[in-house]
Amino acid sequence: MTDTEKTHNINLVKRWIITLGIFLIVQLIFIAVDGTFLEPNINDSDKLFARIGRWILDSKLFTEWITPYAFPFFNMFMTIHVIAILIAAVLHIIPVFSKK
Repeated sequence: MTDTEKTHNINLVKRWIITLGIFLIVQLIFIAVDGTFLEPNINDSDKLFARIGRWILDSKLFTEWITPYAFPFFNMFMTIHVIAILIAAVLHIIPVFSKK
């Protein structure tokens, strides 16, 4: 293994540790805030963006299927975060298998 490959692997490991660390910290914050008076108050105005956001948050996906938290916004944010981590994982795994 060359020096640049070792550096690349170390940087990749550091990046994954930071990514997973941020994910875990955010989840701990969500666990601490969920069900308390500290939950954010989402503005339900009649603007288009707010109506679309409310429609997404009130969908069955975040109220019945994916429900680790009582607050649907936390469920949506966690789902988006997990999808982003999975996409990054796939993008980092593809070059490993394509080298053969």
